[in-house]
Amino acid sequence: MNKSKRKDIFGFIIGIGIIITLNFIAKFIFHRFDLTSEKRYSISEPTRQLISNLEDQVYISVYLEGNFPASFKRLRNETKEMLDEFQSYSNGKIDFDFINPSDNPDIKQRDKVYKNLYDKGLKPTDLEIKDEDGISKKVVWPGAIAVYQGIETPIQLLKSQFGAPPEVVLNRSIESLEFEIASAIKKITSPYIERIAFIEGHGELNKYETADIVRSLREYYEVERIRIDGNINSLSARDYTDSSTADVSNKFVLAIIAGPDSAFTEKDKFIIDQFIMHGGKVVWLVNHVQASMDSLNPKNSFTTTGIPKELNLDDQLFHYGVRINRDLVQDLRAAPIPVVSGQYGTQAKTQLYPWLFYPLIFSKNDHPINKNLDVVKLQFANSIDLVGSDQGLKKTIVLSSSEYTKLVKAPTRISLNMLSFNPPQEQYKIKHVPVGVLVEGQFESVFKNRLTPNVTNAGEIQYREISEPTQQLFISDASLIRNDYNTKTNEYYALGFDKNTKQVYANKDFFMNAINYMVDDSGLILSNTKSFKIRLLNTQIIDNHKTLIQAINTVVPVILIIIIGLILNFIRKRKYTV
Repeated sequence: MNKSKRKDIFGFIIGIGIIITLNFIAKFIFHRFDLTSEKRYSISEPTRQLISNLEDQVYISVYLEGNFPASFKRLRNETKEMLDEFQSYSNGKIDFDFINPSDNPDIKQRDKVYKNLYDKGLKPTDLEIKDEDGISKKVVWPGAIAVYQGIETPIQLLKSQFGAPPEVVLNRSIESLEFEIASAIKKITSPYIERIAFIEGHGELNKYETADIVRSLREYYEVERIRIDGNINSLSARDYTDSSTADVSNKFVLAIIAGPDSAFTEKDKFIIDQFIMHGGKVVWLVNHVQASMDSLNPKNSFTTTGIPKELNLDDQLFHYGVRINRDLVQDLRAAPIPVVSGQYGTQAKTQLYPWLFYPLIFSKNDHPINKNLDVVKLQFANSIDLVGSDQGLKKTIVLSSSEYTKLVKAPTRISLNMLSFNPPQEQYKIKHVPVGVLVEGQFESVFKNRLTPNVTNAGEIQYREISEPTQQLFISDASLIRNDYNTKTNEYYALGFDKNTKQVYANKDFFMNAINYMVDDSGLILSNTKSFKIRLLNTQIIDNHKTLIQAINTVVPVILIIIIGLILNFIRKRKYTV
């Protein structure tokens, strides 16, 4: 055997040895490389921790299989690639399968499958598909069902977006894939449930008006309705270590004050204040003007008055960094209401007109709370000012009006006659009025320097002047979480559902995002801040030069291979020709 052959064999053996060694090492060291500029195939650290600590198998059935348009195929492919990442980081604890729910030719059996998916919480989408025979309609279920130890939950993969182009909706859906899948897994695998309190006793929204949002919250948290009534132990956010002092099970992580209409006592304000000082989080949904559509009836000549409400909260909210004003937001971008416009035979004819007191809020921030959200609907909202010394507080506007807004000071007359003329646009020149503000940091007690030593030194009260790092959310309209309900049967509609337009607004999604952001210390919701650029092909160029593009994509690669082959052959001849 000559020296050249021995060298080649030796190099081959070394190469095989290196490959075997690298494969052996790869069993113990796992890493994936994402070369995209947006890191679209990288999952966040909180998600990695969640799925790497799974104790049992999670199975995900994805109903995105079948003959789809290109956009849905892209969603399917992106979902598969994301699930591949989840599967890899979970050490095989996550398994998935893609299913076509429409593959059964038997219509009755197919309808049973559809009903089963709907009952489990998935929402269908109707598609119009163009083919050689014309246009056909097809039902698509762009969602999945995750199962863990017999517990299952739906995952809606396609995000709706009111008025947005299909490519934007698709892109936002892809941006939210990691968060939607990870949230579903956390929901069915989390062993510990945090507790949330709805405060009562000041005319807040009742259990029927909050039935739908409470039902959604209870999928993740324990929810109770409590009355403070001046009892310091009724609302606790303290981390007690001595069980003889208080019951640890009474600890709430967050309190919701939704739509009070009567004044708070100083005792109740003190209890809420100390709840915050001990790390508790509060969502304030407070209207400072009393206005209702129920008053716009024929008995009152379709006229009512917006009257300021005295809740005795001004000093407290100001101390926390905001002021909810006694005014009403009018917005040219508004939800419609039905109004009788005439008679059609013996029946009244109604038309939909935009009601300026019902602003439609489109979130533009990249904050986890409002990222990739559809439009939110408010009713008789007030403006919010950011006030006071910041004290190191971080303030983020998470809801704001459009660039065509007008503020009307209360008391003010409200009449349906406003719908009979077009509002002059030049009067609506205020832009992006805050109606929802998130404040984060360490808050100062509103009762600082106001209490006697026997109160501040009392051991059972454990008074604090400065809070632990915490968060408060201020929204100037309690209708954001109020669902419509039948007072006779106490049956309620889904939160955000508009009976007039059949539109479902994103009120529930916004509020659930807010609660998850404030309560979930794992940081999982931060995965919802991904942003992918839309890189679309120019369809006009494609249509005009379709044949040329096809020829280039077919012929050029072949020519390149031939040229490379000729070059290599030329080099070889020169090298080995004597």
